[in-house]
Amino acid sequence: MGMFRSSRRNATLDLDLLMPETPLRQTWRTRHDPDIVDAEFVTIKETSFRDYGNDNRRTDYQQAAPKAVSAFSALRSFINWIDKKLSGLSIDGYSAIVAAAVVSVFLLSGGFTMMPIEKAAVVAPLDPLVISHLSFVPQDAGGMEVLVINGIVENKSDKVQKIPAIRADLFAADGEKVASMVIEPPVSEIDRGSSQGFSAKFRHPGGKTPEIKLSFAKTGVSER
Repeated sequence: MGMFRSSRRNATLDLDLLMPETPLRQTWRTRHDPDIVDAEFVTIKETSFRDYGNDNRRTDYQQAAPKAVSAFSALRSFINWIDKKLSGLSIDGYSAIVAAAVVSVFLLSGGFTMMPIEKAAVVAPLDPLVISHLSFVPQDAGGMEVLVINGIVENKSDKVQKIPAIRADLFAADGEKVASMVIEPPVSEIDRGSSQGFSAKFRHPGGKTPEIKLSFAKTGVSER
């Protein structure tokens, strides 16, 4: 018994009773940002809405825009250059340039088409003698129907001309030649620029008034 008690006492004394360690408490500290004394604000350009449906068309537009701007700038620079050159010209030089511009516009608009163009006309030689002022009058001569032919022979030349015999041919309505006769002129010669009348009668072939053609027997000058 004494042994057991001794062992219990010793056992009780060997116990090491330690208090549990207190866990560290995590403390959160409030973060304070440093105060901003100087600040610079930059305005950001608003990005336009982009259509993601068709990127090719958008790319084409973005590539074509700089070309239009560059062409406009080139045109404006060219106009300014011309304006400087014209401003430095004298009155006579400026007038010459304006005249040249007007002539250029006139030529481009086809101005010369409204101007008569002289051409070397080939004039056929005129017959010196011409038969004109013809008239055909049907008449009744003693119960016989006749045609009276009246006309004038004109000398268109600047020389005295001999008047040949005048040939008269009568044609029916169908073009058939029905009669022919020779008319002797009243005079043998005609002065320059003069005219001479003549008259003749021949029998009417019947029916409608026939077509009559006159010509000179030798020269072949036709009636007019």
